Amino acid sequence: MADQFNLSALGVRERAVTLFLIIAIVAAGAFAFLKLGRAEDPSFTVKTMSVVVAWPGATAQEMQTLVADRLEKRMQELPWFDDVEATARPGFITLQLDLQGITPPSEVAGQWY
Repeated sequence: MADQFNLSALGVRERAVTLFLIIAIVAAGAFAFLKLGRAEDPSFTVKTMSVVVAWPGATAQEMQTLVADRLEKRMQELPWFDDVEATARPGFITLQLDLQGITPPSEVAGQWY
C-alpha cells in the first residue's frame, strides 16, 4: 500500500514547526485586525426621500389628484430627478422620490429644499 500524507501526524511529530505556524497566524491576524479601517459612520449619501402626507377625510382619488400629482410635477422640475413612486389611500399618501445615481453628494441636500 502506498504511503499517504497525514497532516495530523506531521503536526504532532514536528511540534516546533506547528507552534511556529500557530504563533505566525495569530500574529498576522492581530496585525490585520489592528490595521483594519474603522469609519464609525461611513460616508455615503442616500439619494432617496420619503414624503408622507395625511389629509383626514379625503378620498384616495382626492389624495392622488390634489396632492400626489402636484408634488410629482414639482419634483420632476429638479435637475437630478430620476423617479417617483406614489401610493394613495383614503386620507393618506406616501411618495418615494429618487435622484439619479450620478447626482453629486454635495447637491443632494439642496435638491430636497
